[in-house]
Amino acid sequence: MYIIKVLGVKIKLNLLFLVVILVFGYFHLLDKAIITFGSAFLHELTHVAVAKSNDIGIDEVELLPFGGVAKYNDLLELDPEVEIKTAIAGPFCNLFLAVVMVICLRYSFFKIEWGLFFIKTNFVIAFFNLFPALPLDGGRIFRAFKTMELGFRQATKLTIQLSKYLAIAIGILALIGIWLGYFNIILLIIAFFIYTSTSKENRNNIYVLMRYLTRKKRQLKERKILRNEELVVIETTKIKDIIEKFKPKFFHTIVVVDNNLNIIVTLTEEEIITALLERGINSQIKELI
Repeated sequence: MYIIKVLGVKIKLNLLFLVVILVFGYFHLLDKAIITFGSAFLHELTHVAVAKSNDIGIDEVELLPFGGVAKYNDLLELDPEVEIKTAIAGPFCNLFLAVVMVICLRYSFFKIEWGLFFIKTNFVIAFFNLFPALPLDGGRIFRAFKTMELGFRQATKLTIQLSKYLAIAIGILALIGIWLGYFNIILLIIAFFIYTSTSKENRNNIYVLMRYLTRKKRQLKERKILRNEELVVIETTKIKDIIEKFKPKFFHTIVVVDNNLNIIVTLTEEEIITALLERGINSQIKELI
């Protein structure tokens, strides 16, 4: 549900957030609902501010009770340094707010009950979002670090795998809690949310990669220069395995060798992209020669 537009970004409320507000309202805890909403809102607003300061456009932000999910109209995932700065800004904002509230309570600016709930809420949002699972901030930070080391596609596959393991672990914990008589539906919802969001991220992975490759080709023509990284591959290697090694901010040349390691030919990244589009991702590199 769309509620407001801030800095040109649409802010939406997730259905789960509406349920939480209704539950708080039913138990006459509307003040705590406002604190939860305000903390999540400021968390996402910080993401928006940092992204925009790095010339990254954002279409909309969907608020969840434990943070939110931003939809970027630029390929933030493919600029690891900017993605790390943008992702970590949200949890830092919540930790900062918690510290400010500690100081305010020290001088009795707020009621102790409100203050403690505010601190607890912000700690929960900060630490939950640092979980290394997509689409949470921790997952984006983990993937960004791995992208610099492994390339975008391989880093995303690794992060998705980790996210699914964490979702399953949270789900098992929730079920153990039910068996022990401690029913926590939020844990089950979080496990479901992470697992389904991760599956969606996996489906979109190839489309993000294609946009990235197209953008890099344009960047090279505009900037005239990019750093080069050379990959050496056996002629029977599939195109998809080569693309997984591509890293942001690098242009790649691919040295193709036979089984005796004799050099057959050197191909450019652009030739690999063209082959990807014309022959498919499972084609072998020797089909290009």
